[in-house]
Amino acid sequence: MIRRLIATLATTLFIAACGSVAPGTTAQTAQKVPLAGTPNGVAVRDSDGAVFVTDDRTNGIVMTTHIGEEDAPAFSSYARIPAVEGERNGLSQIAFAPNGHLLVEQFGFGTAGAVYDVAPSGQVALASDTNSARRRLGLLVLDGGTFLSSWFVKEGSAPAEGGVSLITRGTAPRQVIERDIVTRLGKPVGLAIAGDALYISDQSANRIYKVDLQAARAANAPVPASDVFATVDAPDLMASTPDGTLFTKCGSHAVCSISKRGRTTVIADGFEAPRGVAVDVARKRLIAVDRSRAPDKPSALRVVPIR
Repeated sequence: MIRRLIATLATTLFIAACGSVAPGTTAQTAQKVPLAGTPNGVAVRDSDGAVFVTDDRTNGIVMTTHIGEEDAPAFSSYARIPAVEGERNGLSQIAFAPNGHLLVEQFGFGTAGAVYDVAPSGQVALASDTNSARRRLGLLVLDGGTFLSSWFVKEGSAPAEGGVSLITRGTAPRQVIERDIVTRLGKPVGLAIAGDALYISDQSANRIYKVDLQAARAANAPVPASDVFATVDAPDLMASTPDGTLFTKCGSHAVCSISKRGRTTVIADGFEAPRGVAVDVARKRLIAVDRSRAPDKPSALRVVPIR
């Protein structure tokens, strides 16, 4: 009894002191919230902690409030993205704009890549007239008028070639200007910002690159990704905390944190197929997508306490 009490007290003090996950945390011990469908990207609304998830099965966005609470509402449909006839569904990252709208990327499979704008009413409009041949994955909103998109193109058996572009909304309806700012990537997936640094996860290179965002925006030509910040096995979509800690998939069944010095630590494992991650800063938790590989088994969101 005394031994169990000491262990409980030690765990409580550990979490209270640093807010990070105790060593040995698994996806089974992290809170599991079942989610029907085929989820990929996830975002958290700062004001109330509502969680929004892209669902490839319906080509839409689902949401819930007060995730993980006993009386929390179930996931409900928030918006449907127009399906492209003859193409598979595939929605990537999702992010909030300052006006409360959601931006979401459509992967496109080489023919229908796009960025959509979803109003709080659920109304969907094409946010860009960008290159539809680019397979879009990562999305990062800088302000109400500009955002970043990671993408790659692939022709036949040739290696994928990708980059990051800066997209600026024009004054005319649907007018958007896309300018490449980072190149020489293979399959760039996740994007995150900490201070003046842009971090890009390149899944095909098993690396996370660091780029001076302001310098890249000011350069006359796209800058090559060359500064390796961390080595990670098959990183995916990313999220970051205000202090610069990054989070992403690592390996086939785990989610890692990456410190400001590039040190990688597994914070939760035992996932079936981790995908998108989102940081809920106010509530000190990470929301991670665990996508089911079996058609008869539901997917889930994992709720992991963090610093």
